[in-house]
Amino acid sequence: MPVMRLPILVATSALMIVALAARAQEFETPPLEAPAASLSPAMVSGENFKVFDPVQSDGLMRHYVIDSRFGVFRAYGRVALALRLNEIRALTTISKTSEAAVVTQAVGQGVEGQIKTVGQVVKNPVGTVAGIPKGIAHLFGGYAAQAKELSARAEKSGGSGGGAGQVASDVKADAGKYADRYLGIGSAERRWYQQLNVDPYTDNEALRKSVHHLAQVEAATNVGMHFAAIPGIPYIGEVQRAMSAIYTEDPAVLRQKRHDTLAGFGLSSAEIARFESTLLLSPTRQVLLVDAVKALDGVEGRAELIRHALGVTDEQEVQVFLRSAALLVRAHHEQPVARILPGLRVPTAQLATGRVQVFAAVESVYYTEEVAGYEQGILAAVPTDATGHELWIAGSVSALARRAFEAHGWEVHENAEPALTAPAKS
Repeated sequence: MPVMRLPILVATSALMIVALAARAQEFETPPLEAPAASLSPAMVSGENFKVFDPVQSDGLMRHYVIDSRFGVFRAYGRVALALRLNEIRALTTISKTSEAAVVTQAVGQGVEGQIKTVGQVVKNPVGTVAGIPKGIAHLFGGYAAQAKELSARAEKSGGSGGGAGQVASDVKADAGKYADRYLGIGSAERRWYQQLNVDPYTDNEALRKSVHHLAQVEAATNVGMHFAAIPGIPYIGEVQRAMSAIYTEDPAVLRQKRHDTLAGFGLSSAEIARFESTLLLSPTRQVLLVDAVKALDGVEGRAELIRHALGVTDEQEVQVFLRSAALLVRAHHEQPVARILPGLRVPTAQLATGRVQVFAAVESVYYTEEVAGYEQGILAAVPTDATGHELWIAGSVSALARRAFEAHGWEVHENAEPALTAPAKS
């Protein structure tokens, strides 16, 4: 009997192996790439920097690691990389002034740890990126995820009775942190940032310390230090316009001017207070988001974009969210949308015809198991009365991902964001 069962056992095992192999082929692994595969030569290397080889992807975005004279920086996607490289150009410019020592002082601390990070990347490039970042996973959540988070927060606050008080207390505490982080940047520093053509509210510690010191030296000596202004970044128009608005305005004054605008969007006083104190929404990002909502004048539910932004959880999420909102605005200029849907954190609109458009500013989509899960989650949140659904992607979509999305009924639009070009040389 055991001998007779052997062929059956072998056949069954073979079928299992075939089934597992077939399932494995349903998904793909993003390849390791040389920087030149996705970047122009000017972005691969330049004065005082180079991008590490290989570049990894999490299935949605490429993770770039920059080795520079001023430290090691990470960038989630090409737009974030372009901004980081502009900051490195600013640090290079400062280093050529008579106050060059300030840059050395600013970046001196922590360099040893950064060198260790570089070593880890070189020795184990694949291990430095593990799956989709938490913030991006959070971005693709919907109603169910939001309800779960709110319930957990209320439970932590001691039930509904203490929940409102706890939220108010949290907002007050966040407002204090916000003021400490952003409202203390004075006009002298903002002028330096304008000349350097970088965001005054950057999280680049080396640059922030350098500019702060230069402003102090200038004030103490009453001697102006000048150098040629760094050109702007031509392919990030929204960011350039936002920075133009904040260079000359005190952030507290900007906040006061914006208060009535936010109320006009239909936001409650509590929502406005949260918006004004959400640490990840720097003054620059607040300008970007409010400008996007203004551009949707007449669109039902446009304030949902701000409500979703209130729940951002990390730098990567807020970057992708803001760019996704910009994609929506561009599409609206071509074909007006009727309303913004509240069911998804990633910006989602519906046309008067009933078609639903989902906007995701991700740059290199591969059909990984995680990406498949997010796609199905988004599809489940699409209204049942939708007459069709479209997926608008900032960058490219692999052939396998496109086939899978189209099989699920999506009309896929890739390369929806203007192509990156090399910035002008300073």
